Amino acid sequence: MVCALGAMLAALAGRLVYIYAVSSEPLQRLAYQQHHMRVPIRPCRGSILDARLRPLAGSLETQSVFGDPKLVEDPAAVAGALAPILKVDADEIYRKLSADRERRFVWLARRIGPEVARAVRDLNLVGVALVPEGKREYPCGQVAAHVLGFVGAEQQGLEGLEKVFDERLAGREGEAMVLTDSRRRPIWTDAQTYVPPQDGQHLVLTIDAVIQSVAEDAIREARAKFKARSAVAVVMDPVTGAILAMANDPTYEPARYGEYPADARRNRAVTDTFPPGSTAKPFLATTALDVQAVRFGQVFYCEDGFWAEARLHDAGHRYGNLTVEQILIKSSNIGMAKIGTRLGNRGLFDGLNRFGFGRPTGVMLPGESAGRVIPLAKWTRLSTTRVPFGQEFTTTPLQLVTAFAAIANQGRLVKPKILRGVLDSRGRAIVDLSAPEVAGQVCSPRTARDMIDRALLGVVEEGTGRNAQVPGYKVFGKTGTAQGIDPETGAISHTRYIGAFLGGAPADKPQVVVLVLLQEPDKSVGYYGGTVAAPAAKTILEATLHYLGVPPTEPVEGDSAAHLVRQDVSD
Repeated sequence: MVCALGAMLAALAGRLVYIYAVSSEPLQRLAYQQHHMRVPIRPCRGSILDARLRPLAGSLETQSVFGDPKLVEDPAAVAGALAPILKVDADEIYRKLSADRERRFVWLARRIGPEVARAVRDLNLVGVALVPEGKREYPCGQVAAHVLGFVGAEQQGLEGLEKVFDERLAGREGEAMVLTDSRRRPIWTDAQTYVPPQDGQHLVLTIDAVIQSVAEDAIREARAKFKARSAVAVVMDPVTGAILAMANDPTYEPARYGEYPADARRNRAVTDTFPPGSTAKPFLATTALDVQAVRFGQVFYCEDGFWAEARLHDAGHRYGNLTVEQILIKSSNIGMAKIGTRLGNRGLFDGLNRFGFGRPTGVMLPGESAGRVIPLAKWTRLSTTRVPFGQEFTTTPLQLVTAFAAIANQGRLVKPKILRGVLDSRGRAIVDLSAPEVAGQVCSPRTARDMIDRALLGVVEEGTGRNAQVPGYKVFGKTGTAQGIDPETGAISHTRYIGAFLGGAPADKPQVVVLVLLQEPDKSVGYYGGTVAAPAAKTILEATLHYLGVPPTEPVEGDSAAHLVRQDVSD
């Protein structure tokens, strides 16, 4: 008996030695895992602010519900209790909790409201807990949607600046090991294992929310009035290259991006290309003037509206002799074609290159197109008379307004910018991008000044852009009505038109330039750039000048009726 008892005690002692010597570490690890939980501590995603530090995108802290399938003893009962509170199908919750009982973490509901979170907490369910999560908010709704972009379910940037600067905005996740009870409820946090999160940085844009709203409203009304397929507006400071507004219509709400088609979410200002038509005339005329291929006051015979040799006509007009400035004011294709012959293909090609056509502007927005300028070796004799009035090459809206800003900026081509600077998570400036980046000199300051004073002012005062007149300010600009590209054939369409207006003010010291462009307006309502785009540009210019406090340069006599003048000439 004594021997048997001694043998049993010896076996138990041996087992204890084995447990402590051999199995203690795995058992300790298992116990630690059962009573400790790694809790990810998500950082707060950085905000996106407008030029005056008004929030365009920000994050709110919400609660999300997760389950530990290994601790949930009755998935069906838990699913039945949670479903009416979370407004989620009970079968879906059941599947998540029972599919893999060895899993320790499954999402049951994301970013719920405080009342719902309180109701879940009150249930006190074993294996169900709450964790804080950020929810992206866009307090201005649709304002600047195409610039901002949006985030996905995991708060990762998917479009726009949210995508381009995702790493800066997202920050870095922290973590903590939390001691839990049998219900996986937190009891104590191990300070030694705590890794604090690093909140995201904040972007400060050049966009001004007020100007952006004005631009969006103006093109929305224009698109509805002229039944256009889409509309774009870009407002820029010509001296710094700061983009004050970039508007697209149709548009969408970033917080509900999944409810809108992809076409509504496309930032046409940087992705879409089109033949610029007559809006290209100031750039090539400026080039010709700057290299002294022509001069202001020089007369060209415009063939009474039909130039047989070049197979060209001026729609609806029979112009005879026109000066260089009159060619621009009246927007004569034949006159521009004759200026093109003075430059030749090499001169025209160099002019397009000098103004930045055929290459991306480098703006910090995804999906920017380069436009297309055919290699010089492929130009023909026809190119000499077609390129001068905006055919045989394509551009984006942003390229076009950037080139126009160079004329307004004494010939200096400035890189457009959408980002003004970056703040750290505490609001301290760490990146300053406010200084302009000069990309080149497109012409002499004298040539640029003459182009405004002798031609582009006349376009608005007496020519095709009269609907863009702003009481109290001298506005300069150029209209354009281009034939679009047939998406099926890739050739010039005779039914799809693009109406555009480029403008700026005040003429003596330009502080704002704007482009308004309508794609495929209804021909029965109107499609000339001076008719469909100039009035919206006028609205944007007038509101922007007043908002920025730019003093009027001209006396305003009563209620000017200049903006009521209807367009009745071809452009």
